[in-house]
Amino acid sequence: MNFLLIITLISSVIYSSQAGQCQVYSGPNYVSLATDKTDGKTVSDFKNNLLTLLGLSADKTDKAVLYSTNPLTIPSIWLFHIEGVDKLSDNGLPLVDDGGFGIDSFQSKLSNIHKNDVLSIATIVLASDSDMDNLGQSLQNQISQMNSQATIKYIVIVCESCPTDKLQNLLKSALDKIAASEPQTLVMTLTTTETARVGRAKRAEQQTTGNVTIATMYSDEYPTMFNLFFWTSLAFALILISIVYVFLTLDPGSDTIIYRMTAPRLKVD
Repeated sequence: MNFLLIITLISSVIYSSQAGQCQVYSGPNYVSLATDKTDGKTVSDFKNNLLTLLGLSADKTDKAVLYSTNPLTIPSIWLFHIEGVDKLSDNGLPLVDDGGFGIDSFQSKLSNIHKNDVLSIATIVLASDSDMDNLGQSLQNQISQMNSQATIKYIVIVCESCPTDKLQNLLKSALDKIAASEPQTLVMTLTTTETARVGRAKRAEQQTTGNVTIATMYSDEYPTMFNLFFWTSLAFALILISIVYVFLTLDPGSDTIIYRMTAPRLKVD
């Protein structure tokens, strides 16, 4: 019994140290957030669900974070990513922060299909009390400078020491203004305890210490283009081989009508 209790406590400590949260503040009626909070959804699941919602290729996941009843429609998205905070409130969907979210993956997939203009990015770093005091103005400035034509507007807020209550109030004020002016836009927040800087450092350390083979990055359209060129080339090759074979086995005297019609007739006395 004591052993099970110890295991449970250790698991809860590990979970809490890698906590994250996703919350939807407003959006179109065909998009909703999952309500099951007990199956251990991860930040990677959130990333894959978001990629699928945007019509981009994603890794397979069995855990749904976002539901869409109209998968053919891609909504406009405001995503506020708060790094260094486990949660903003108790109303969101808890996530396990496995370090799986990175805006770089979105940029690479969009660049492969030549749609870099659909993503607009801004960063706010809260490294001191004065930065925290000016957060409201910083949010207003960054929101106004975002590309209005972009489908995905991503603002990352890096918190090194942030009072959660004050952060929540200032952020909620900005989110309410966006929701009021853009009611059909999906407005979300994502919190992760690990910052992107720490995540990059860990990945760099793993690459330098381990024997890692990095595969070549191909476009998402590579399988389609490969099959198109391969089968077309194969068909043309078979046609060419058939034509050459027919000409090699051709008997001019008996196989062509041209020689039959133009053959000289013998004179009969």
